[in-house]
Amino acid sequence: MSIIAWILTLSIVAGQLIRLPFGPGSMNLLDLFIIGFVIFHLLKFRFKLKKPPVFIKVAIFFVLIAMLSLIFSPLELTLPQILISFSYTLRFLFYIVFAWIISPNLHALKLAGVSLAILGLLQLIFFPDLSFLSILGWDPHYFRIVSTFLDPNFTGAFFVLTLILIRKNYAVFALVYLALLLTFSRSSYGMFFISFSTLAYYLKSLKLQLLTLVLFAGLILGYFLYSRFISLPKNIDRTASASFRINTWTEGWQLFEKHPFLGVGFNAYRYAIREYDLTDEQFSKSHGSGSNDSSLLSVLATTGLVGILSYFLFLNSIRRNLMPAVLGLLFHSFFSNSLFFPPILLWLILAAAADKAGSGS
Repeated sequence: MSIIAWILTLSIVAGQLIRLPFGPGSMNLLDLFIIGFVIFHLLKFRFKLKKPPVFIKVAIFFVLIAMLSLIFSPLELTLPQILISFSYTLRFLFYIVFAWIISPNLHALKLAGVSLAILGLLQLIFFPDLSFLSILGWDPHYFRIVSTFLDPNFTGAFFVLTLILIRKNYAVFALVYLALLLTFSRSSYGMFFISFSTLAYYLKSLKLQLLTLVLFAGLILGYFLYSRFISLPKNIDRTASASFRINTWTEGWQLFEKHPFLGVGFNAYRYAIREYDLTDEQFSKSHGSGSNDSSLLSVLATTGLVGILSYFLFLNSIRRNLMPAVLGLLFHSFFSNSLFFPPILLWLILAAAADKAGSGS
């Protein structure tokens, strides 16, 4: 791999361990690398770029809609709040431009996924109780792999994407599958089933479909054992997370009903739920208050019908050979804002760039 690919791998694997505060949020090592690389490349080559594939054009169109939604936001935003919201839109644009200018390389994504699995297994051995992270705004997970992402759902989704790439390497596949199992993430289990069932359909492989059913049954059994012998004895209420998620869905839908055309402004979700008194003060300070638990509801609430249609155009433009990943992520995104989680967004657009390069379009 090139030095750029190694740095990219390290930036993904660093996850949330290296963070610089930025307004109510932060920038991690991956953000810094992507932004720095894009700026350096644009200055070095004087903004001379190769012809963009269709998915890049559609993604930029979505960015323009996102900017318009913020410009015409109905919220009473202060200048710092506008700049913070705009900065996240700008970050999305940097990720898109990065996929435009870099030579597609999936080796970095494979190595990052496997490294995250190994680090996750070590984390489970040495740090099974993460309740001490609650003072920093993270959920207090117990006996679940969160790896460096510090979230079992995002981590589980990245593991599924990794399994798609390494499915022919059985030993490594088994390692990452074990790590996925130990996230005990229901949404990631569902994503695994949908992604690999879709893959089996496209490959017309009955063997892969049967294997998918067996492996999915293993995940369900693992979750049952976790519930029976770990979460129940520790009084960990997993139904509370489901109830909380329903509440966030309701919030997102209420915002959409108030402003259905262009929404409340892309990445202004945190300020909208405060202004309309849809949340309490404690949640507004948490890491999860910046968006809805559902990626699509987040887009709908912040950019309205215009934004969600342009975003669907973006997803449709990258689906050629990525249908298993896209469908799996769409399911997962109903329960976590995974479509906009930077490492997953990066995986999606780099895989799309590699797919387009491989097809010659």
